[in-house]
Amino acid sequence: MFLSLYTFGQSKNNKQIPHLQKKGEATQLIVDGKPFLVLGGELHNSSTSNLTYMEPIFPYLSSINLNTTLAAISWDLVEPKEGKYDFTLLDGVLKQARQNNMRLMILWFGSWKNGLSHYVPDWVKADYKRFPRVKLADGNATETISPLCTEARDLDAKAFEALMKHLKKNDTERTVIMVQVENEVGIIGAARDHSKAANNEFAKQVPEALISYIKQNQNDILPELKKRWEDAGALSSGTWTEVFGTGYRTDEIFMAYQYATYMDAIAAAGKAEYDLPMFVNAWIVQPEDHIPGNYPSGGPQSINHDIYRMAAPHIDILTPDIYLPDFKEITDLYTHKWNPLFIPESFTDSIGVASAFYTIGYHKGIGYSPFGIDGYRGKENNNNIKLSKGYKLLADMMPVITEAQSSGTITAAYLKDDKPEQTIILGDYKIEVALRRTRGQKSKLKMGYAIIINNAPNEFILAGEGLQFTFYPATPGPKTVGFASVYEGEFNNGEWTAGRKLNGDNIMLNYVLADEAAQNKTGSVARFEKSEPEALKVKLYRFE
Repeated sequence: MFLSLYTFGQSKNNKQIPHLQKKGEATQLIVDGKPFLVLGGELHNSSTSNLTYMEPIFPYLSSINLNTTLAAISWDLVEPKEGKYDFTLLDGVLKQARQNNMRLMILWFGSWKNGLSHYVPDWVKADYKRFPRVKLADGNATETISPLCTEARDLDAKAFEALMKHLKKNDTERTVIMVQVENEVGIIGAARDHSKAANNEFAKQVPEALISYIKQNQNDILPELKKRWEDAGALSSGTWTEVFGTGYRTDEIFMAYQYATYMDAIAAAGKAEYDLPMFVNAWIVQPEDHIPGNYPSGGPQSINHDIYRMAAPHIDILTPDIYLPDFKEITDLYTHKWNPLFIPESFTDSIGVASAFYTIGYHKGIGYSPFGIDGYRGKENNNNIKLSKGYKLLADMMPVITEAQSSGTITAAYLKDDKPEQTIILGDYKIEVALRRTRGQKSKLKMGYAIIINNAPNEFILAGEGLQFTFYPATPGPKTVGFASVYEGEFNNGEWTAGRKLNGDNIMLNYVLADEAAQNKTGSVARFEKSEPEALKVKLYRFE
């Protein structure tokens, strides 16, 4: 089974180890015994290489309402001399995070970061014979350690094992809640490794376990992988080209298997010492990428998910790094019944707020994290203030949201001016969601977003910005829906405090009531009126 769900004992300080747990319709991250939403931010790659540099960073991140920081800890700084480990930076980052009430996710920059081997120790970099590099089709070497190098894999795993052992001993407060293994792996410049070891392995038989997995899961794997296997004859054995045919895609499947087994060995070594949830992240395919190698070939891109699911059972989540506008389409590709959604790198600003709400609401996701969050210190603007306010609202609603994720009574909307309307069915109601507008005018907004929770019969919680909502029946009975009440308000640790009861001009949109009644409408809407994230509680009734 790919997704590891564990039950842990209690530590001597009675704090449960963070873990993933299936709760109703959602797989959730459990921290201190309760479902936890990651309202995160990833630091720039080099930030945690100097503790003095980091001293003002954590107070800033806390001030903008992050609850989790994603921070790199690299192999070169942990093991500057072979067999000699130094955890000074890790201990310092842990201390600074705790002082600012911040959770951590450790990003293990080991053999690879962005497809290259920049973060391996100097003694690994210098010894290219002991640690051979990936070679391209023309025979030229790259700066990437070959995933066929078992010695590099074993030493990477040994260093990671030592780190996790140290972390278990020195993080009894459970500051670290998840760990990323490597970063955006894959080969750039070719579809596969053409080193001697790789060529020899490519000519061998496909591992029996991979073919068995495909045969046993034909109704549950991606159609592209199944078709490729079937078009080559649905063989039960053979070389990589015999089983999957020739071409770039077979090369990529081969590399995905090599990277997945390499990283699984590292994750397994770490989990043997300290069983935290572990994930890998993908450099996703860009519009200009036509073949593998334009993007890192063999990484955990969506097209390779079946390979990773089979070959990397100790990796709990496959995650996308999203810097493209088609956020909704990409998140669909990374959400499976066995793979909960988490976004470790993406946008900040207003788009980041909308993306966070959509991830958590629509996909019942674990959380969201924009990249380079420390780079905004001292450069606050309205967009980043919105991220802060959005995170605060999500934090205040966390118990309500996580309960709704579990019960399946939550969804989300994310609209842009090129598609300003959407219809959603939740509970007993059909909800027409649209970018907010005034009477008789088209919307002037570029985007809007919302989490929608059906928290009780005939009652909804709406949280977001820039949208309006019209409700219709989705079950038999009276055909028109009216608002019994619309309240603005605030949450504090999941508890609702009502503010103004909105009525009159605050909810009316169209006074041409004959036209509205002909469509079983009342002319009124619930809408977000502020230019920042807010929450409404709506009660409905039906009549005719």
